[in-house]
Amino acid sequence: MDKFSTRDRLTGVLERNNWFSRRPADLRRRLIAHAQVSTVEAGHWLYDKGDEARGLYGVLTGSVTTYVTLDNGEEVPVNISGPSSIFGYAAQVLGGHRVTTAVAHERSEIIFVPQHALAAIAREFPALWLHFAELATEQLMWMARALAEHARLTPKARLASRLHAYAGVWEKKDGIITLPIRQDELADLTGLSRKTINLILRDFEKEELLTLGYRAIHIRNAGGLLKRAMGGSG
Repeated sequence: MDKFSTRDRLTGVLERNNWFSRRPADLRRRLIAHAQVSTVEAGHWLYDKGDEARGLYGVLTGSVTTYVTLDNGEEVPVNISGPSSIFGYAAQVLGGHRVTTAVAHERSEIIFVPQHALAAIAREFPALWLHFAELATEQLMWMARALAEHARLTPKARLASRLHAYAGVWEKKDGIITLPIRQDELADLTGLSRKTINLILRDFEKEELLTLGYRAIHIRNAGGLLKRAMGGSG
C-alpha cells in the first residue's frame, strides 16, 4: 500500500476521533504526516507499565486492551480501544513512564507518532502540549465516569453504558456495529460476573438491541442502549 493511500486511510479514521477532529487543520496534517503504521498480532505488547514513554499511539484497525496493575501484581483490563482511538499521552505528564500496559486485543494496525516527531511538531505548534493535556484530561474523565457508573448504576445500566460507548467507536456497516469483544471480557471490564453479563445480554437480545455472535456482539440499536443506561441509577 503506497504512502498516499495510508495517509488517506489515517485521515478518514482519525477524523472520527472527537479530540483529533477538533484540532487545527495544520496540526492534524502534521500528526498524520509523522504517523507510522505497523501491523501486530493479537497478544503483542505495545508497552508495559514502567516503560519509558516514546510517543503517541492510536488504532487504525483492530483493537488494543489497556491493563492497570494492582498492588498484588494482578493485571486488570480497564478498556478496549477500537479504531480511531488515540492513547498513550498521559505518561508524558506523569513522569515520562507508562502507568498502564497496552496489548493488541486482535490482529491490528497500530498508529505510532514517535517522541522526536512530537518534539519537532511542537517547535511549529508551541501549544501542542496544551492540546495533548486536553486529550489526557478527556481520558481521565472517561475513567472517572466509569468509576462513577460502577458505584451508582445497576448492572444492566452499567453494561448498557459501556456497550453504547463502544458503539460510538466501531464503524456501522449495514446498520450493524460489530464489537469484537467476548462476554468474559465484558465481565472483567464492568466488574460483573460472567453469568450476569450473559443474562443481561440475553435480555438485550430479546429487546432487539443487539445480537450475540461468536466472540463478538452486534449492536443493532445504540440509541436503545443509551436509554437503558440513562434509566438505571440505583
